Amino acid sequence: MSLFFPASDDGVVTNEPRLHALVIGVDAYDHLGLGVPKPSNLLNGLAPLTIAVPAARSIARWLETEYKNPDCPLGSIELLLAPGETLQRKDGSDVTIEKSTMVNIDDAVAAWFRRCNANPQNIAFFYFAGHGISTVVGRYILPADFGNPDIPDDWKNCIDAAGLQVGMNKCRAQQQYFFLDACRDAPIDALTQKQPRGNPLIGGADFDDNVELSAEYAAASEGRQAFGKDGSGTFFSEALIMCLNGMGASRRAGRTTWRVDAASLSHGLLSVMQLIAERENLPLSCECRVQKPVSLHFPTLGKVLVRVNCQIDEMKRESNITLTQGNMVKNSPPGEPRPWIESAISGDATISVTYAHFPEDIINDSLIPPVYDLELPL
Repeated sequence: MSLFFPASDDGVVTNEPRLHALVIGVDAYDHLGLGVPKPSNLLNGLAPLTIAVPAARSIARWLETEYKNPDCPLGSIELLLAPGETLQRKDGSDVTIEKSTMVNIDDAVAAWFRRCNANPQNIAFFYFAGHGISTVVGRYILPADFGNPDIPDDWKNCIDAAGLQVGMNKCRAQQQYFFLDACRDAPIDALTQKQPRGNPLIGGADFDDNVELSAEYAAASEGRQAFGKDGSGTFFSEALIMCLNGMGASRRAGRTTWRVDAASLSHGLLSVMQLIAERENLPLSCECRVQKPVSLHFPTLGKVLVRVNCQIDEMKRESNITLTQGNMVKNSPPGEPRPWIESAISGDATISVTYAHFPEDIINDSLIPPVYDLELPL
């Protein structure tokens, strides 16, 4: 196991409420793709990735440096990556991150369960980025050594994602978050299998085992793919961090404190992913079921993703867009892509749009998370 935070596991299992995270990223697959020494007999058309490790690393970094919840501080981050690497913690110490193989993931899940199980007020946080598939009987996520041809069972090194979430119902931690940053399409060679299956890693839950919140957030809807930029992470991880930093926040009437809860995060992810899909011109299809308003994180500010577009082509070409909030000014001159999509702080703002041959538009309005959408002319 590789404990990214803290530097030592002394006192990690505690009676005090804590958030315990297990973060996994898989780019390098031992048996998938061209040129591997021992190619898999199953799903060998799947290629290595370049987006999962940067995504997982960014989530672990965010938890280490940005997560804030006075009622449930950060307790631990277990991190597994493929390929493994050495990272520096924020305290300057180095940690060797182990490879996200089935055995290492199994061990990490056991340790994560034990930490989460120490207190009902704990928060369990699970994030996986890598290959994922769906079949008629379930959805699965794939460790780095999936498909080892030396093992007779082609499905042995495979994780049953839904089964893992069900198994965690027997954990005492009453708040549980599962982020599945993986495809959910169904390759033909998986659909033709008579016995597709995965290991849930945690078993023994019965009908009496229930938790207050078991929230799943998927980077793709059923039958769809997830996407990212080579070497830069996934679009889902980008949206997740944007939402955690304030775009998925809400504020109760009369309160000054912003909070990201399970419900506001669901709404924020759906809205932000929709704008990222438009920005990237990709069929992104995040799936987040409506959740309870259970608090996860308290960002300093609410943030908003602003979208400004012109319905008339000539206006698009001429438009000079300026967003002003106090001393902060952001500008998009003519010729830049439209719609213009830019982040802003929640609160009063002025959006001015000038043209060479059309009257200018000036809009004074209040920006509220997660998105502000402006189509011109009004």
